[in-house]
Amino acid sequence: MDRWTGCFKVSLNPTKAGSCLKVAASLMFSPSSRTLLMPSVNAIFFNGDKVHGTGNSVIERLSDSRNISELLVSKLGCSANVWVVEASTFNGPFAVYKEFIPSLTSRGDPKRYDPNGFPASSAIVAILSRCFEQVRISFNFYFRIFFQRWLDLLLDFHVIVTYLMQLYLIFIECGIINSLWWKQVI
Repeated sequence: MDRWTGCFKVSLNPTKAGSCLKVAASLMFSPSSRTLLMPSVNAIFFNGDKVHGTGNSVIERLSDSRNISELLVSKLGCSANVWVVEASTFNGPFAVYKEFIPSLTSRGDPKRYDPNGFPASSAIVAILSRCFEQVRISFNFYFRIFFQRWLDLLLDFHVIVTYLMQLYLIFIECGIINSLWWKQVI
């Protein structure tokens, strides 16, 4: 079992340019079958307010979504999938998750919440669905490159073996080595 890690920009409303959540993911996958594995738990962490430029290396490291996902995997175990979601909008340093509460003031405070249609749950499902789609696309791209490199190496190996065989036959024809030479070497 290996882990696949990556960061995505996910838009719940493709018609609005620039309104994207950043999602860092650390997922269990099988390189042999090129599929995600079933985790024991999916942990979804919503990163809070921005904290940059403090000069404190610990705070800076814990402000990075990818580092947070690695830390959560180390705490929850390697059988967990971890999703770290950053807000698409900030009011100064404060995170505003407007995708989960559709009715907000200009400062990001909720005006009201209408639970009909489960907007928060629907938003989480949509975010993870879009992330899975990007992972699938990424897997196909990654394994296509990996497979192409493997094929290139295999072809290079085939070319080298072919040249060595030709060289061996030339040496035999010229009498430099006899045909039983390889048995003496082994």
